[in-house]
Amino acid sequence: MGTVQKRCLEGFQEYCTEDCPFRQALSVFGKRYTFSILRLLIHDRVVRFNKIVEDVQGSTKTITERLNELVRYGVVKREAFAEIPPRVEYSLTEKGMDLKPALDYIREWGIKWRLLDCKKEN
Repeated sequence: MGTVQKRCLEGFQEYCTEDCPFRQALSVFGKRYTFSILRLLIHDRVVRFNKIVEDVQGSTKTITERLNELVRYGVVKREAFAEIPPRVEYSLTEKGMDLKPALDYIREWGIKWRLLDCKKEN
């Protein structure tokens, strides 16, 4: 039996390929802790690594991986200072700040629909 191709949400008529913008965005932003990191950076602007780990409350290894990915994609800026003890700060780039309206919209949608409250009722 042949493989089933998914319709691309971009054009609604083409099959989704690796270069689909929606698929590419989800491959980056759909990973664990990514939204929590972005929310913190949007709110606090410049954040030290330990503060990110403290606020996100996740695996240090996974948070480090997410930050490195976001830096690699140009969404987050990493600045290391030659101090003792070492200090590393993260902030959003212009590309990262462009995500703010999308994150605000997702937040508003979450407030409106309260999905976790619905889960408790079922």
